[in-house]
Amino acid sequence: MSELGIGELARRTGLTPQVIRAWETRFDFPQPRRTPSGRRAYDPSDVDRIARVLTLKESGSRLAQAIARVVRQGDAEGRDLSIYGELRRQLPHLETRLMRRDVLVAISRAIEDEALARAVRPVVFGAFQREDFYLPSAPHWQELARTAEGCVVFADFADPPDPDARPMRVPLDRDSPLLREWAVVVRSADFSTVLTAWEVPGSAADGDRQFETIFSFEPDAVRVAVETCLSAARAAGLPEEAILRDPAAAEVGPPRTPSPGVDALVLRAFGYLQQLSTPVRPGSRR
Repeated sequence: MSELGIGELARRTGLTPQVIRAWETRFDFPQPRRTPSGRRAYDPSDVDRIARVLTLKESGSRLAQAIARVVRQGDAEGRDLSIYGELRRQLPHLETRLMRRDVLVAISRAIEDEALARAVRPVVFGAFQREDFYLPSAPHWQELARTAEGCVVFADFADPPDPDARPMRVPLDRDSPLLREWAVVVRSADFSTVLTAWEVPGSAADGDRQFETIFSFEPDAVRVAVETCLSAARAAGLPEEAILRDPAAAEVGPPRTPSPGVDALVLRAFGYLQQLSTPVRPGSRR
């Protein structure tokens, strides 16, 4: 697991190096290791820990309280509720990229449509942050849920989860790291992938929401994402038998034909991105 310099930690969290050093001085958080040359070196898990602090702070906690809570919890509790954080912890080799919201929308739509086209009895999870972000996609997800072994969406839903609903809507606590995350996870024998991202703090103020993103077809990445989503659903009080029609569905192995699936999804995503960037002609219906 490679360590991060203060500049890279700042880039991934949206903080400045000055703020990170100030937190270290005032709160002894985060705690870097010093290299022989005296430079600060941070564990990659500090990205998720800082994200959890920022989530608590945005939910109304004072900074000192938020840091104390994250330190007291340690890594275990927060990991169960952060898809991005758990992937970074368990699979640090996965590449991350900064993406705009419109790019994430296009890739997410491509994943959903590819799952509808070729995934057989999949397990599907989605993290939408807010209910109003989910509602425009609700008809799509209802169709996904119709033939899925399990279909769960996470957001700040006001109502408690209904075990009979498809998809199952899971409300998130105000301090859940998933409130910062965007995710689409699909696992089946024919098509499996994970897209997960967390919103960089302050990007919305610039009118251009930015997300640090992991997008992977690796079987281990999909496995970790599914396990984390199941943990988050169980933490909301849902038994696994209510989440999955067949509990064995969560144990589906790697897709039988990964390369065609990757190619088809990438082509579909680029098609959607091209639509986003194509100028509207006079008289067009778009």
